[in-house]
Amino acid sequence: MKNKLKNIFNNHTKLRQESINLLPSENAISPHARKYLSSDFGQRYYFKAPFSTGSGISYSYSGTDYIEEMVYLGEEITKEIFSASYVSLYPISGHQANLAVLFAFTKPGDSIMVFDTANGGYPGLDKDKLPKYLNLDVHFIQVNPKKPEFIDYEKTYRLIEKIRPKIVIYSSAHTLFPIDVKGLSSKCHEVDAKFIYDGSHPLGLIVGGIFQKPLLEGADVLIAGTQKSFPGPQGGLIATNKYAKELEKVNHFVIIDNPHFHRIASLTAAMIEMKKYGNEYARQVVRNTKTLARELHSHGFNVKYAENNYSESHMFKIEVNNNYLRLIKKLEDINIMVDTAGRIGVAEMTRFGMKEDEMKSIAMFIVQSEGSVDMESLKKRVITFKKKFSTFHYYKF
Repeated sequence: MKNKLKNIFNNHTKLRQESINLLPSENAISPHARKYLSSDFGQRYYFKAPFSTGSGISYSYSGTDYIEEMVYLGEEITKEIFSASYVSLYPISGHQANLAVLFAFTKPGDSIMVFDTANGGYPGLDKDKLPKYLNLDVHFIQVNPKKPEFIDYEKTYRLIEKIRPKIVIYSSAHTLFPIDVKGLSSKCHEVDAKFIYDGSHPLGLIVGGIFQKPLLEGADVLIAGTQKSFPGPQGGLIATNKYAKELEKVNHFVIIDNPHFHRIASLTAAMIEMKKYGNEYARQVVRNTKTLARELHSHGFNVKYAENNYSESHMFKIEVNNNYLRLIKKLEDINIMVDTAGRIGVAEMTRFGMKEDEMKSIAMFIVQSEGSVDMESLKKRVITFKKKFSTFHYYKF
């Protein structure tokens, strides 16, 4: 069994070292951040405040001074980055951050408005997922039927006025362009609703200051996963300037018990990196997105939104059809990883130092996979190409 596990680990590591990863939901953490992820912090408990019962039993732990100091450091850096007065790094996923706002601001029978999963909305907010088990009535942010990544604001505003939801959560897994946070927040506030911005996908660009600033533009709460365009460990965060009391109330022992302090240490390291390098990294991500999209479009791929310069985020989209689904398998066979939703992401390869010229090379690998080229030979060229990019960028001090 021990050798089997070792072999699985080694095979996975080798595959990833030799692959071009174009999955928009993934990124790579630096050696600096990885050091903390495997640290002793991961074996420890810490309570910000003791938990006491009416019977006199109380829970708190000794030896936690440095954990407390580390959590405080992470929270303060994150507050500064997102212009927030309250931050929680306790959620171990963006899903838990979504759960926190549902717990904090809704009760069974309430109406909420989310981004429809049929248009790329977060699956956890599907009618049959979290809302079903919290007995919430789900309505959808309205979109342009021909451009489902674009919100139809007038229809959405009318629906908000009609149903008067408790919260509106913008939670799209296909975020290509900034949205009108100010307009959506203002309309929500007219009906005493909260506007929640899920920045999971564009978080690295938000940190880099080139996408949008949700809290400064009017969002009541920013929630996010921390491992997509933001190059942190898998986890979540919550930030607000208005509802610290409500969110803290559902934090420890409600959405989370042990928040995995090694993860928070690693996330803090990533925040420190992005505080210094975030703008440089984010700008290169967007340049790479546009370059790869443009190159594939020029070779006949049905890349969406050429009229909008393809995307302003870490990913662009290709129309999903039978040809695309066949392409996915071909690409995996030559160690190029993409997903089945038509999303092509460049964040991880940017972290390894790839720029516009490399995006053109990747485009040619994809083009050639559609031809009559020898696939084994093409795979070897992909592996040789990827091995030239094994050093992390945007993290050294």
